[in-house]
Amino acid sequence: MKIFITLLATIFAAMLPCKSSGAEITKTNAATSEATVRTDRISCSSLIQSKQSTETAFKAMADIGYKWVDLSCLKWAPHVSVEKLLEDFDAEASRVEALLAANGLRVSNLTFDPVEARAFEQYEREFTALAQLAARLDARLINLMAPSLKSDRDEQVARLRQLQAIAAKHGILLTVETHCFQITERPADALQLCRDVPGLGLTLDPAHYYAGTNQGASFDALLPLTQGTGFRAGGMTWKEIQLPWGEGPIDFVKIVKNLEAVGYRGFYVCEYIERHNEVNAVEQARRFFDWAVRLSIKPMAQ
Repeated sequence: MKIFITLLATIFAAMLPCKSSGAEITKTNAATSEATVRTDRISCSSLIQSKQSTETAFKAMADIGYKWVDLSCLKWAPHVSVEKLLEDFDAEASRVEALLAANGLRVSNLTFDPVEARAFEQYEREFTALAQLAARLDARLINLMAPSLKSDRDEQVARLRQLQAIAAKHGILLTVETHCFQITERPADALQLCRDVPGLGLTLDPAHYYAGTNQGASFDALLPLTQGTGFRAGGMTWKEIQLPWGEGPIDFVKIVKNLEAVGYRGFYVCEYIERHNEVNAVEQARRFFDWAVRLSIKPMAQ
């Protein structure tokens, strides 16, 4: 009988739920929280599938592990069709929303053509629709390709001021990208442009400050004005503007550290472009993601 009672007690004890210690629970919660911090400021440009459909691009990013997308509205890579937004805003917005939801993605920002791409009256209508879409998708900002070097600078400044007012009306930040062959290709000129257009920020693409005329010289003065990023490994010439992640002279860890130090709270965006050269954009986006989740960055809420 004694043996039988002991056996019953053993069986009963085995059936009881196992209790984790407070330390174990805290450790698990901390790990989960850290994983969230590491992904809630990492985004990927849909240009990694610039030649593919919106559905294909979203799936590629989601399969890697991204939760946020830098959504191309560029005329040559229309993962959002601005023409369709103007024709039937709700239909195109709903299409994008459905695809985002199906892939567990949210929009960090939208990327659009330079102001000079079309007659300004038409461009302003398109931009207004994009600002409405950005607000609907709860996106943080709209990034524009900067005006070309051949553009009339005073005219572009005046138009950017108008667009900045539209963006602000919808609660959206406006940036222009640092880029070779555009009026932001030199840090000093990019800085002056932001001074001339109050409220305008920058989307920092460091590769262009190595491959272009800046040739790797300091661009730290731009960090306080940086509201977005576009990261891709690159070299010292235009031919090397897109290298496999981890190659080239750009110290991205240092750039991230310096951005965090000045209070940057935007996204770290992978921006590889499909078929720009022989580099596989999707594979580099995967390598970037694996690198970025190890960054020491503060959560979006802070």
